[in-house]
Amino acid sequence: MTTQSPEAPALPEHYREILTLMKEGRRKVAEERCRASLAETPTDADLMALLASIVVERGALREAEALLKRAIGLAPTEPAPWINLGRIFQQGGRWGEALTHYEHAANLFPTHPQIAATLGQLYQRANRFADAEAQYKAAIENGGPPAVHVQLGMVLLRQDRVDEAIAAFNTAIGLNPNLAAAYGNLGNALQKKGDLPAAAAAYEKAVALNPKDTISYVSLGMAQLKLGQAREAAEIFERALATHGPERRAAAWLPYARAQEFGEMPAGYRAEIAELVSRQHLEAPEGYASMAELNAALASALAEDPTTVWEPLGKATRKGGQTGLLLDNPREPFTSFEKALRKVIDAHFDSIKLQPGHPYRGMVPKTYHLDLWGTLLSEGGHQHSHIHVGGWMSGVYYVSLPDTLGHGSEGKDGWIEFGHPPPEFEAAFEPQTVIYEPREGEAFFFPSYLFHRTLPFSGDERRISLAFDVKPTSWR
Repeated sequence: MTTQSPEAPALPEHYREILTLMKEGRRKVAEERCRASLAETPTDADLMALLASIVVERGALREAEALLKRAIGLAPTEPAPWINLGRIFQQGGRWGEALTHYEHAANLFPTHPQIAATLGQLYQRANRFADAEAQYKAAIENGGPPAVHVQLGMVLLRQDRVDEAIAAFNTAIGLNPNLAAAYGNLGNALQKKGDLPAAAAAYEKAVALNPKDTISYVSLGMAQLKLGQAREAAEIFERALATHGPERRAAAWLPYARAQEFGEMPAGYRAEIAELVSRQHLEAPEGYASMAELNAALASALAEDPTTVWEPLGKATRKGGQTGLLLDNPREPFTSFEKALRKVIDAHFDSIKLQPGHPYRGMVPKTYHLDLWGTLLSEGGHQHSHIHVGGWMSGVYYVSLPDTLGHGSEGKDGWIEFGHPPPEFEAAFEPQTVIYEPREGEAFFFPSYLFHRTLPFSGDERRISLAFDVKPTSWR
């Protein structure tokens, strides 16, 4: 004999009417009805949350935030307002607030899989991989969907636990054989293990399941490039750029794939780099008499930053430390630096002449988020050649440079070089590079897909810089 589960309580008539209006796309009328109902019952937490879901779609984030905070105050044991408020923090790029909010929510709702998984994503963003792993495992234990196994595998891979990551991805595939992301990330793990044919097969499966999966498609090209199939790789990169827009890795690797095919870099590559990299001078923001004064404050704050990790896993830094994202929890002097930097970035975007089809000049950001982190290099410190996959435009600002910079046999110790392929790539051609001397108080702006590295230096003083990524949220 089976027992029937109790039916969910029927929604009140005014709720059903509002939801029907939303479903029909009549959001203005739905908002009016919702406000009228809330005026009659001003302590109805569910109506507040419903109104918040309406106004957030027209960009009224502050009002939605206020409504959800009131709803939480009236009904603190309901998880939905907590989740929706967290989404507003994330949507607004308020990552530090989002992390604190979800930590509180996870304490209140320790068995809620969505809250645990989201907190894991925020820890992952902050490079707190062990904490992210714990949250993903908690989400899985409490019935989280197969995609959480993919997220778990990603943080295991970032901790160089390749076999465990492969197991997590295979678990996700076993639970949902149509999960394209599981195959794509499995390809990443297999590639890291050195099994390139299996990696290529995993990427092909991911693309077959989701033809719009540009990431896996470009990863397939990179696997083929490493397998010695340069022409096939170049064709994939070209199709990705033509079909899916300016994908960062495709733009980065296409010239190398063609060079690998023909034995030399494309004509004009060095000149292209020189045109795309620009040196920028920043002016002292309000509250600071000079850039030297700001730099001193930045150097002091960076030296004491608690998020610094020495030679962080998965990063390009060697013999040096890298901070977490400094604008996730805004504070001085980084907020003042951000203001000065944004002025120069906006002026730079104003100067770009549109060039349709170009992976960088083809579009110009209108609004954007800014990720900012610090790098502190000691003697012999450097960063191997890399790109910034998550950015549109990237840059580096020089806070403090050692007196020994520029010494050495070629007089370029500690300089920044563009155009050199990464160390694991066996080039069958002579790279074409451009090298620049860093200067305190100045920055370099460049497309995020340009490979760049810093050269080692000697001396007791630290080489301190701030790196950043521009992540567009709208276009001009």
